[in-house]
Amino acid sequence: MVVLAEAHGVVREYSTTWYEPVMNMPARLNEAVTCAYLLMRGIDEIEDHCDLAGADKGVLLRGVGRTLQSRSASDGLAAVFAEYEAVLPEVTLRLGEWAGLAPPDIGPRVWETFATMAERMAGWAESGFAVREEQDLDRYTYAVAGTLVLLLSDLWAWYDGTRSSRMLGVGYGRALQSVNILVDRRVDTGRGVDFWPDGWQAQDMVRYARQELGLADAYLAGLPDGPARTFCAEPLARAHRTLALRPWAPTPRKPTPQERRVR
Repeated sequence: MVVLAEAHGVVREYSTTWYEPVMNMPARLNEAVTCAYLLMRGIDEIEDHCDLAGADKGVLLRGVGRTLQSRSASDGLAAVFAEYEAVLPEVTLRLGEWAGLAPPDIGPRVWETFATMAERMAGWAESGFAVREEQDLDRYTYAVAGTLVLLLSDLWAWYDGTRSSRMLGVGYGRALQSVNILVDRRVDTGRGVDFWPDGWQAQDMVRYARQELGLADAYLAGLPDGPARTFCAEPLARAHRTLALRPWAPTPRKPTPQERRVR
C-alpha cells in the first residue's frame, strides 16, 4: 500500500488550497480525505489534459468509473491506462493506489463518489464542455464540486456523527468551483474550453459566485467546531478573498450562438 506521507506529498505538490485542510485532519479522516483529494485530482488531470481528444478522455473516464465499482481497482485501472501511460501524469496513473488509502469501512462510499464523477466527466469531455446556459453551469459545478461536498458531508457523519446540510453543501462546492472558473478563464479558453454561459461577462460570473458563496457561508455556519469546520473554513475564506481582491474588470462576453453564426 502507498505510504500516507508520500500521498501527502502529492497533495502538497498539487494544491495550496487543500493541503493544510487535509493535513489538519485526525487519523482515519485524514486517510479518507487524502484518498478523496487524490482521486479527484487524478480524474481532473484526465478532464483537463491538453493533448487528449474528447473521445479519448471519455474512454479513460468511463474506464475509471467502471473500474472503481469493481473488486480490483488497482489492476483494473492499470489496464485502463495501459495505452496512455506515456501521456498521463503520475497522479492519474496511481489512482488505484490512492483508492486503497480510504479506511475499509468508508472506502466504498468514497469510490462510489468518484465512479459517478468520472462517468459524468466523460459526458462533459465528449461534448467539448458545452456550457450554453446557467443551468449547464449548475450541472457542471454540481458534477465537479457539489458531488464532492456531498461525500464530505458523509465523511463528517461517518467520523464523529457531525450533521450538515447537503443542500447548502452543494452551494459550498459550487462557490469554490465558480471562483476557480472565474480565475482560470484565460487558461481554460487558451486550451479551447469555456465554462461561461453564452453572453456572460465577468460580472455575471461574479454574481453567480457570490450567490453560491452565500450558501457556502450558511453551510460553514451550520458546522460545529471540529474537523469538518476546520477542513471547510480556509478554502471558503480563500474564495472570499479572491473574489474581493481581484480587479474583475469588464471582459469580452462570451458570444451567443446567433453571434457565432454571424461570425
